[in-house]
Amino acid sequence: MILVLAGTKDSREIIKSLKEAGKELVASVVTDYGYQLVSRLGVEVIQQRLDQASMAELIKKRRINLVIDATHPFAEEVSKTAIGVCNNLDVDYLRFEREEIEAPKQELIIEVNNYREAARRANEFNRVLLTIGSRRLNYFVEEVDNWEQRLVARILPTWQFVKQAEELGFTPQNLIGMQGPFSKELNQAILKRYDISVLVTKASGKTGGLETKLRAALDLEIPVILITRPQLPTDKIVTDYQKLLGEIEDE
Repeated sequence: MILVLAGTKDSREIIKSLKEAGKELVASVVTDYGYQLVSRLGVEVIQQRLDQASMAELIKKRRINLVIDATHPFAEEVSKTAIGVCNNLDVDYLRFEREEIEAPKQELIIEVNNYREAARRANEFNRVLLTIGSRRLNYFVEEVDNWEQRLVARILPTWQFVKQAEELGFTPQNLIGMQGPFSKELNQAILKRYDISVLVTKASGKTGGLETKLRAALDLEIPVILITRPQLPTDKIVTDYQKLLGEIEDE
């Protein structure tokens, strides 16, 4: 039995491929939105934020022999939990990660290692567009002076994410509820409409829309604060669907 830690577009493609290959699997997601998307694939879905104990219990109960971690590149906590649990239980672990896009080395690209550092750098600019999701907006609320007048956040238009932003104090004037993918032209229209002076994004890869965001901002000579990916304590990482399936067949 395979456990797929899901929640991204990549994870859904992996689940479809595994199902077509006749593999027995169960998927795990955290959000209602993730549950809706993955359940449409006709597989069993468990909606639960798994900590070390609950993940170990699930693996033992369902006799999982392989965990495929296809969570977001910045879902560092769950990935480290999965690596630790698999090591303790002697269960195979395989990480699927979107291939990284190499950002051009120039003055307009400001690379940082974490959200707190990104927020502190963002405070140096007047108008800030956040394209980092809704879970880490709190860092920018804490670090950016007079943030209500300076921050604009683009998030998925689902009630959970909107609620998270509203609980921090975001209002319609500084929220953009849209689902990608976003073209270069649409990104530029948003940058111009909100008079943005810096874009904050994550190194989430082509699937996450990084390429078009970078092109849009750099062509307008708008700086980009780029949060680099966390490094995971494993070498079991693949970036190609077919290679992933090949690794599974070799197990």
